[in-house]
Amino acid sequence: MYGGINLITLENINKEYKVGSETLCVLQNINLCVKQGEVLAIMGRSGCGKSTLLNIIGGIVPPTSGEVWIEGTRIPFGENRKLCNLRRSHIGYIVQNFALINRKTVFENVILPVQSREYRKNQYHKVKQLLQDFGIVDKMNQYPYQLSNGEKQRVAIARALVDDKKIILADEPTGALDYANAESVITILNKLAKDRNVTVLVVTHDKEIACKCDRTLQIVYGKIEDK
Repeated sequence: MYGGINLITLENINKEYKVGSETLCVLQNINLCVKQGEVLAIMGRSGCGKSTLLNIIGGIVPPTSGEVWIEGTRIPFGENRKLCNLRRSHIGYIVQNFALINRKTVFENVILPVQSREYRKNQYHKVKQLLQDFGIVDKMNQYPYQLSNGEKQRVAIARALVDDKKIILADEPTGALDYANAESVITILNKLAKDRNVTVLVVTHDKEIACKCDRTLQIVYGKIEDK
């Protein structure tokens, strides 16, 4: 069970978009704390702002107003180098369509985000162990087009975790998977939270997946409701 420090803190987050002459308010006055090791599901109707919220937390999209804090450090929106360093050191991303590079092997896809020179010295054994943990070490030298969807998603999770990230942001990670593979993925994410104290935020439409998370946050008309 999760507990301890607040790893992610959102303070008075608002997000607006200009649509022609009108202003569309996607998120309104969002205040949220997510603890280290917590698995949080984010739900809501299509277009309600789930992915926007995830992208703000990940430093990809700036809020119109408000602040986001990661482990006590304010996300420096607008300061590209600092923002890049913070994202690189803390945040791994998983998307629905896997975003693997077909011309690179599984190993090469997993190691792609790594910047740490120290990590790269031991990259082979560390990546091999990670793939072993996910049951796909035998696929290490294969290419994404040779894998099943379930295997591709495991590669994507390994890539998100490879440089010892503390936060995993997963945008519909089970959307392209059948039931068995979806169950496997959420089991892996829960195990990461438990064994490595990784914080996981999962955007999902699947109530069964949400029920396997520690907490569910529902976005309704741009505002959040905890369940």
